[in-house]
Amino acid sequence: MKFLAAFFLIQAFAASASEIDLAVIQFPEPKTAELLNEALKKVDLSAITNSDRTMTKEPALQYGTVLFIQSTNSANLNSSTRLRNVRADVSGAYNKGRIDVQITISEGSEVGLSSFNKRVFRGSDALPPGATRVISLRQIKRKSTVGEKGRLDIREKESTIALIARER
Repeated sequence: MKFLAAFFLIQAFAASASEIDLAVIQFPEPKTAELLNEALKKVDLSAITNSDRTMTKEPALQYGTVLFIQSTNSANLNSSTRLRNVRADVSGAYNKGRIDVQITISEGSEVGLSSFNKRVFRGSDALPPGATRVISLRQIKRKSTVGEKGRLDIREKESTIALIARER
């Protein structure tokens, strides 16, 4: 009898556990968390990240490059995924409406003298039930030199990488 009660308790807990969608998106221009959060209220995160590029008519979310997307159970955010020479490791927790997550994306292989490109994205923020929010934002400024007709110009490019989470 105790076994049966424990089984139903576990089933009830599993049914009540929510799903968390995690996405890392890079935009080719500077963005703010407020602007992205307002735009995310109007779209479905799974639908706009169903490609290598964000697919939406919402101007603030257009032209984004999807670096990572994963849906997982909120009770266990820890996972590891590998596709060809790219590996993504997720670690974190979702507890009482707050998410704390780290996503490590490694590109390369362990054969020979290949080099690895490792990028770490981490964030922590409140994530109420049913909400989609930016939990971390990284602004990147790059300078590059361009040679034109015997002249060297220094050009500056700015981009934004957003770590986005949705509780459903």
